[in-house]
Amino acid sequence: MGEGQGRTRPEQRPNWSDRSQNRNDQWKDRVNNRSEAWDKRSEQRQQRRDEFKSNRDQRWDKLESAREDRQEWRDQRREDWQQHREDLWDYRADRADEIWDNAQDFYDDVFDDAWWGYWGWGGYWPGYYYPMDPWWWWGTPTWSSVATYTSVPSEPVYTDYGMNVIYEGDSVYVDGKPVPAKQYDGPILEAAQTVEQPPPPTPPADPKQQADWMPLGVFALAQEERGDPVMFFQLSVNREGVISGAFQSTLSNDSKQVAGKVDKATQRAAWRIGDNGKTLYETSLANLTQDVSPVVIHFDSNRTQTWLLVRMPQPAPPGQAQKLPEAPKSAPPLKAAKTG
Repeated sequence: MGEGQGRTRPEQRPNWSDRSQNRNDQWKDRVNNRSEAWDKRSEQRQQRRDEFKSNRDQRWDKLESAREDRQEWRDQRREDWQQHREDLWDYRADRADEIWDNAQDFYDDVFDDAWWGYWGWGGYWPGYYYPMDPWWWWGTPTWSSVATYTSVPSEPVYTDYGMNVIYEGDSVYVDGKPVPAKQYDGPILEAAQTVEQPPPPTPPADPKQQADWMPLGVFALAQEERGDPVMFFQLSVNREGVISGAFQSTLSNDSKQVAGKVDKATQRAAWRIGDNGKTLYETSLANLTQDVSPVVIHFDSNRTQTWLLVRMPQPAPPGQAQKLPEAPKSAPPLKAAKTG
């Protein structure tokens, strides 16, 4: 993985035999078509990519320095706070582009029908090699479809961790007001810890039937500042707000199930990997409809970090133009964050 690798055709890569085994010609054609689209994008973005690498440290240091004053800005100097948020999202946009450049199409075999049917945590199931889109799990739902499906309020709540929700010690500043961390996080994190492991999210046997799960998509998990994308989530939700899906580390080749819960009143979502209830991931349901969104990781009872979830686009069906992601031009709109 890394820059320049996208110019090597998928079937010419050393791991092609492992990635493509038992997958049909349609799967291979779609992967090849997407590879060509990534190559064109990579060439067009070379100058911007070089500029980001050369200015990264300076921009990040400026953002980190500004974070020390963000609470005062939030309370007293709205214009400065807003400028800081614009600078942050400008950085996140370039960082997301870097993640896409490095991930490209190298993991199209993760979370496809063969992965779920044989290599994934679900084990063999009758839908192996489903007679529909192999990348059904990679779908990109709209907010209106998610809100209708899960019966949550139609107005989305976007949470911008580090801006309108800030963790500091035992307190969480929500829209500038301190709330005890246990009060703010206790219910949603407990739900993620204790929810029973749901089954794998599978398509309906008949495409005309209503699905038990709505795929929210596939996301690369990466640090805000730097680092290659080597951890990936597939997240799905059912009508009750239960989260299912899977985690794949392409570094350790470790795959595990995901279980979590959406609080419909606040639209907050949290999940765990496998049986690990000590490391929990939290964001909002509306954030999960975006191509780039912040996620807060709770490593223990008093340590959190803000990372990024970056959506991976599914390969286009035969005969359709391949759509590749675009970094957000602006931050999502904020409204008062709900605390419970």
